[in-house]
Amino acid sequence: MYLVVVVVAISYSPLVFITVLIIILRVHKEHGSLHMLDPSGNKEVKKALEKCKQRINQNLQTDFDVTSSSAAAREMAVGPSCLYSMHKALKKVGNPRNHLMEIRGVMNRLVEQFEEMLDLMHSEDEKRIEGGEGLRASKDGDDTLSGVKIYKGETLLELTERWRNLYENLYDEDTDTFDLSRIPDVHDYVRFDILHNPHLRVAPTLYELYEKAKVMADCVVPQEYGITIEEKRDIGTKVSSMFEVS
Repeated sequence: MYLVVVVVAISYSPLVFITVLIIILRVHKEHGSLHMLDPSGNKEVKKALEKCKQRINQNLQTDFDVTSSSAAAREMAVGPSCLYSMHKALKKVGNPRNHLMEIRGVMNRLVEQFEEMLDLMHSEDEKRIEGGEGLRASKDGDDTLSGVKIYKGETLLELTERWRNLYENLYDEDTDTFDLSRIPDVHDYVRFDILHNPHLRVAPTLYELYEKAKVMADCVVPQEYGITIEEKRDIGTKVSSMFEVS
């Protein structure tokens, strides 16, 4: 049953395929434990996913202009031309290397803005809110720096460290390379903070980062379970076969 679903999903689009595969992985239970995107039980699947990760890192951080590049170069980056949504996203990226540098630059600016808030909180002019964290609002209804207003009790320090760690892990200065497996995390983080922490006076930076991260994620995520149609079918078959009931 799972195999049929995977094959049908591949015939629609990469997005449908990835969505179906994630749903299958999320709902499968074995020996009483829930497997959520964990291919560790199948060495072949794990090896195939690692191969995809390596190729994504190699192909999607090259310095080339999409509009003037050859069809072969574009297919090297995001797969065959029939994957229209991915080629559309690649066109928006423009130059993968430059786009990644832009993402990193916006993330750096975001971290600096959070650090400025932390410095302000610890300045001699701070006014502690009784029973809470952060600064007392300077105007009625202005809760911008109130720690108690950060979603689910996260402190401003924790939020800053969350973004700083992601920023540092995205790019290795020693090797001058990006870890594109972090791009989905950037996309998830920025969506989370736009939805849940819009009051932190960094909304313009968050929205700028969202626009840049989304188009890059649209290139990366569909390739995590196979770059070519054949690879997607092969990985989907191997994953679904793990769940077949004998």
